[in-house]
Amino acid sequence: MTTETSRKLVHLIALLIPLLYYLLPRSLSALLLAVFTLLFILIDYVRLHVGSVKKLFMLLFGQLLRRKELSTLTGGSYLLLASLVALAIFPNRGVFIAAVSFLVIGDTVAALFGLRFGRIRLFRKTIAGTFACLVSCLITAYIVYKLPNTNLPFVVGIIGAVIATIVEALPVEVNDNVVIPIFSGAVMQIIITLI
Repeated sequence: MTTETSRKLVHLIALLIPLLYYLLPRSLSALLLAVFTLLFILIDYVRLHVGSVKKLFMLLFGQLLRRKELSTLTGGSYLLLASLVALAIFPNRGVFIAAVSFLVIGDTVAALFGLRFGRIRLFRKTIAGTFACLVSCLITAYIVYKLPNTNLPFVVGIIGAVIATIVEALPVEVNDNVVIPIFSGAVMQIIITLI
């Protein structure tokens, strides 16, 4: 199993964020998410500034880190921070669930398919990975649409899935754990507000 495959399988644990948000009251979900976000950022801060903690962290999780994460926050911290921001700015339950799920599922599927089947590149991503991202995000949009009490029209979910896929494929310098849920969620929230 490659390092990227291991990273993406760990990434799937983040499905707990939209799942718990769906199952628990919003206030409890927000509190739990805030606590875990602060905890992850604190761990990252200590890891970056205390040598002995950095050594232990590298021993335990070093294989899962990308080179740039050696001197910055980890992708997990960015994912949690973006989820917390999304929870704060997207009042529609379905928008939050879909936006975070697009990141967790779409980005994971894109990476795994891209590594396995990707031959042709567009920017820094493979066409196979981008197509897999789109398909998985569309399936995710349909599932969120079908969930009771999510209030996400399917056509809005489709648009969000397309936006998430485009953002995932673009060569932006901002961590995709931030841009995918924020951009796709913002577009869906705006559309819902207008209709």
